[in-house]
Amino acid sequence: MPAVNVNIQPEIIRWALSQTQEEKLGDKLMNNIMQWLNGTKIPTFNQIEDFSKKANIPLGYFFLQTPPEEKIKLLEYRTLDSIQLANPSRNLIDTIHEMESVQDWMKDYRQELGFDVLPVVGRMKGVKETVVIADRIRKDLELENTWYEKCRNTRDAFNYIRGKLEECSVVVMMSGVVGKNTHRALDVNEFRAFAMVDEWAPLIFINAADSNGAKLFSLIHEVTHIWLGEDDLFNDRRNCVDGVSDTEVICNAVAGELLVPKSVFLNKWNAGDTDSDVYTTITELARYFRCGEIVIARKAMDCKKIKQDVYRQVVQEAIDSYNQIKENKENSGGNYYNTMGARLDGCFVRALCESINMGRTSYTEAYRLTNTSRKTFSDVVQRLGGVEW
Repeated sequence: MPAVNVNIQPEIIRWALSQTQEEKLGDKLMNNIMQWLNGTKIPTFNQIEDFSKKANIPLGYFFLQTPPEEKIKLLEYRTLDSIQLANPSRNLIDTIHEMESVQDWMKDYRQELGFDVLPVVGRMKGVKETVVIADRIRKDLELENTWYEKCRNTRDAFNYIRGKLEECSVVVMMSGVVGKNTHRALDVNEFRAFAMVDEWAPLIFINAADSNGAKLFSLIHEVTHIWLGEDDLFNDRRNCVDGVSDTEVICNAVAGELLVPKSVFLNKWNAGDTDSDVYTTITELARYFRCGEIVIARKAMDCKKIKQDVYRQVVQEAIDSYNQIKENKENSGGNYYNTMGARLDGCFVRALCESINMGRTSYTEAYRLTNTSRKTFSDVVQRLGGVEW
């Protein structure tokens, strides 16, 4: 069968090229693209299809007359301005769209079944006092001041807070890839987490590619955004001290207070071994509070216990350590079902099961929303306590 040539607007090709990294396209395709743009060749349908797959751009976009205007509202709420998020990756865009579908479904489900709006959403709107906000969140989540002592490590602390959020009906999703495509890894340098505020179905997404300590901080940071009633795209990779909005300063401070209460911190710091250097003290306190060393260093800096250069050194060492661990894990495997269970929110999965049993939602729709198949969905349901059908 002869190749079928297609007329694609040069403006579309240039736009698609700007949406991806050239090295992902390969030399052969890049050579073809250059010839399409200078008019010496006309693309075939198969070539455009190949371009679509490698760039992760919907095939239909290539046949438009002008580039699509993808208005991603969440980008307006990014923590830090950056060139990278001025041109977000397809991976981030597709992840946001995927979470919008989850949130829309959950909102419709709760509205149709007569649920009330969640009182925690926006409960602290307009409040600026860190301690007041932290105390309110503790009360709503039924957290003791030293809740972390119940946890074995940072990962356990993350799961503990996530469980408390589930009891409050806040949806928490987590993944390190787009959908179930392991070839589309999410970049922690682009974003760490985001929060989408909604009265019926507030949703937090955590980038699972991050370190355990960073995921815990991101989770509580986004919790604060939910209580303040403000969306957020958390892209602060280096824990910047300057250049962030007043809201971000508040959210960082609240997260720090919930993880490391100031009064407890000062008692522990002052009671520490005076012969130990500050880095050793920071490591020991991070172990006690079940959090990352950056959180302890920031608390120490805020309490005038260390200077900013020490804080920056701790941040850099944490990033270097994360990169080394990530490199060592790249070739290691994992349990697929455990990963799926961690990725999906328990409230969401149980709601899907109930909706299927009621005849409101089809199996196909459930598989689409969870990126599973019949077999994998059933296994995930059992792990997350869903109702069998």
